Amino acid sequence: MMRKMKLKYGTGSLLLLLLAHTSCSDDSDNITLSTNDTDEIIEVSSTVDSNSYILAVEPDTGVFLIDHDGNTLFDWDFDGDQLGNDAELHDDGSLVASIKVNNPQITFGGYGGAFRKINADQTIAWEINYSGDSYIAHHDINYLSNGNIIFPIWKKVSAEEAAELGFSGNFDIYPDAIIEMNPLTQEVVWEWHAIDHIVQDYDESKANFGVVGDLPNLIDINYNNDQTDGDITHVNGITLDEENDLLYMTVNFYSEVWVVDHSTTTAEATTGTGGNYNLGGDLVYRFGNPLAYDNVGDVTMNRVHYPNLFDDNKMLVFVNNKYDNQSAVAEYQLSPPYELIAGQDNEPTLIWEFTDTDLYSNGLGSGVRMSNGNTLISEGTGTIWEVNNDGDVLWKFTDYNRPWRAYAFTKEDEAITSLGL
Repeated sequence: MMRKMKLKYGTGSLLLLLLAHTSCSDDSDNITLSTNDTDEIIEVSSTVDSNSYILAVEPDTGVFLIDHDGNTLFDWDFDGDQLGNDAELHDDGSLVASIKVNNPQITFGGYGGAFRKINADQTIAWEINYSGDSYIAHHDINYLSNGNIIFPIWKKVSAEEAAELGFSGNFDIYPDAIIEMNPLTQEVVWEWHAIDHIVQDYDESKANFGVVGDLPNLIDINYNNDQTDGDITHVNGITLDEENDLLYMTVNFYSEVWVVDHSTTTAEATTGTGGNYNLGGDLVYRFGNPLAYDNVGDVTMNRVHYPNLFDDNKMLVFVNNKYDNQSAVAEYQLSPPYELIAGQDNEPTLIWEFTDTDLYSNGLGSGVRMSNGNTLISEGTGTIWEVNNDGDVLWKFTDYNRPWRAYAFTKEDEAITSLGL
């Protein structure tokens, strides 16, 4: 199947911001740059990553594997159903996708409620539903090496319950939780709930009262207290680092990345003790917006999507409104094991950033590093970009209305060969 495509190639130099106020292939025509400050040698590609295919996840229309000419090499049959948002391609050629349920009771942007594993031959391996009157799965899914899946959910807390917890608004709220499940048995094997790890300085007669700035491992329940639909946190992306047993999540309405210790038991995850960090389910780290916990340090996020952890604890995130109606893809150097200290700058080093006056999406978005060092960007309002480390735009694809994410696969990747390509 060939898909009509609109392509734009360019080599114009764009803005590469290295913010001074932060703490700090096979292509034959790569060029080498030397920086005067550190004498570090940086490889900069001057061409697209021609050894890659791109998995474009477009919630409105489906999932498509494309090449740089815009040809669709493979797509998946969802039997008329619509994506909840994410879909992940795995080594055996199977796709694990979030699916929108019929007649959902909670319908915030990004809702799904069901998950489906589709084999390379388009047969269905399994399908589960995780939705009800007071909860629903949404946005993202990680398929783990043990066969489990892990995903965020919204879980209703009534206005009356929220008031007793120290919430200052007078409406139902839907703070996020994380569920890990065996999809074959549908047994929940681990869970974490944000509501178990809150602090509030609004009403000393209610639970969880304390000084927000003194308790950086806890979540200020009133930080987003004017979100009257109740979607006060809005986790939109998760990444489980299985080696270090740490769960990262992008929390859109707090403009932060939160990090939780996944080594805990479910019981420990409701408390502030236990696990590798002995913090239970309290946050072991957070970054991007120190204002969210009354701390010092530079704010480097304003709405955020996809905590993409990759080589040597680097992370790419899509910052939706970094520069007043202009988005950016930011790369941070993280340094686990983590520690949060009240009153000190806990922010990681921002080591690279790409932005452009034409790059803006108020929702969705992703950034991934490609095999030749380029960065693949999914701008949620309709464009997929490929840029190099020098900030040059090498490729654009504009055939989708709302790309959720774009993933890069080398042509030799097991997932690609498993599809018969």
